[in-house]
Amino acid sequence: MTVWAGVDIGNATTEVVLCRDRDVVASGRTPTRGGKGSPRAIQGAAQLIRRLADKHGLTVERAAFAPTPPVHSTVERVRLQARRTGRLAIVLRSAATTAGDAAGVGVPVPVDRLASVDSGESVIACAAAEFGYAEVAALVNDAVAAGCDIAAVLTANDEAVLISNRLNKALPVVDDVDVQQVLASTLVAVEVREGMSPLQRLTDPFWLADAFALGDDERADARTVADQLFDSVCAVVTLDAQADADEPLSEPELPDGLVHIVQLADIAAAANVRRGAVAVDSLVMATMGGDDVSPADADALAAALGVPVTRIDSEAAAARAGALTTPGLPADVVVVDVGGGTVDVVAAGDRVVLPGAGQLLTAATAAALDISTSAAEYAKRAEAVTAVTVQLVEDEHGRRRFLDTPIDGRSTGWLLTAAPSGLLPFTAAMAAAEWRSWRLAAKRLVIGGNVTRGVQDVGADATAVLLVGGGAGDDELVRALAERLGHDVSVGRGNVAGELGHRFAVAYGLVVLAMAGTAQAGEAAAG
Repeated sequence: MTVWAGVDIGNATTEVVLCRDRDVVASGRTPTRGGKGSPRAIQGAAQLIRRLADKHGLTVERAAFAPTPPVHSTVERVRLQARRTGRLAIVLRSAATTAGDAAGVGVPVPVDRLASVDSGESVIACAAAEFGYAEVAALVNDAVAAGCDIAAVLTANDEAVLISNRLNKALPVVDDVDVQQVLASTLVAVEVREGMSPLQRLTDPFWLADAFALGDDERADARTVADQLFDSVCAVVTLDAQADADEPLSEPELPDGLVHIVQLADIAAAANVRRGAVAVDSLVMATMGGDDVSPADADALAAALGVPVTRIDSEAAAARAGALTTPGLPADVVVVDVGGGTVDVVAAGDRVVLPGAGQLLTAATAAALDISTSAAEYAKRAEAVTAVTVQLVEDEHGRRRFLDTPIDGRSTGWLLTAAPSGLLPFTAAMAAAEWRSWRLAAKRLVIGGNVTRGVQDVGADATAVLLVGGGAGDDELVRALAERLGHDVSVGRGNVAGELGHRFAVAYGLVVLAMAGTAQAGEAAAG
């Protein structure tokens, strides 16, 4: 029986299967070199075929190939214009340490000038970096004893607790404050809450409007500030004498053509994460374009291998043919190939290719957490653990285990993800459960939204979706797509030829179509 090689050269990886008749005898994959459709990629595929054949003692007699130009998917982050807050400004929404449990409003006054404050005027004592904790406490205590109404204490140094422990009157104290910015304002509101209690006053737009004597035309500014401070336990808000001239918020310029856009704010809202835990001030988008250069044809592969190569005109048809060899499928199944740059959705008679897949998810993760793309690539994939101590970690389900090798002590309290070099710390801004919620929401919106759009385009009445390609290996993505598509649609992973799993749908489908075409040609000749 003839030994066939099915060759799928993708944008990122090249997959090859060797078959005798339709029985798979070998399979393998390698990174695509030189880009999909390039002569170098053809040579890389030929080398992989020869290695597989030599390893299994086979002689490849024919090959099947679908010359396809690359689809370039470009991912970009766009920062959005901040929502205006008029005369109000949030100077601080978190601090290294705080003390007290109260809210207060007053005029900002340098701590060394408290003695000159008029009696009955509520003030906020502001200590620049040159004032140590003992001196600040002494100046505040003297002013209070003299009848000064101090509502809160702000310091530029990391000394809130040290100051609070030396005060004769309980006051909210916040450190790490930009004191010069506060002193440039006309009025300041400060709130600190103990333990796990969230803010109560500064998250109330009516309290803000009353405390700062805002006009009706400024109530929207108070709402914006209040919304941004939810989930904080301390905050400093200032009022300026006048606001800059209002300018309408401009929408970012978007490219022409096919584009997939995801707002970071939408992911955060879907995950219900704490305000400030992740960035929400950007959108990420993927665009797609073809290549003007014709891909290397089947003749190039034939020359590299020295055997006849059957050209298959439709890579999408091959993907569907290979995917349909998965056991247990219904007739109306829609095949979805999730790659790094694109999502390829194939129904019985139609196909759509959409930008925005794994690379867009990586970009969204990097932007939201403000981490590198390489760290985001690993962080997005699966569950993380929290470093409780240098040798004790806790997973997202609350289970704890000891590590064989201690981690760096500086990573204690951080979330860690699996990477080739070991556990990689990537953020300390989120708890494990919170990160899990954001990660799943991102997969639903970034990739799930694209798949949903594609399925509606080519198979709106489908009751089953089969995932193939590299992205199908993500267990959480399968769940995310099932949630996105709803209970009436079954979502599962391909198992090509009942044994190859989800990666080799195109490669095996090429062999299936080529053998069918050869058989038809033989029947026609015999007839």
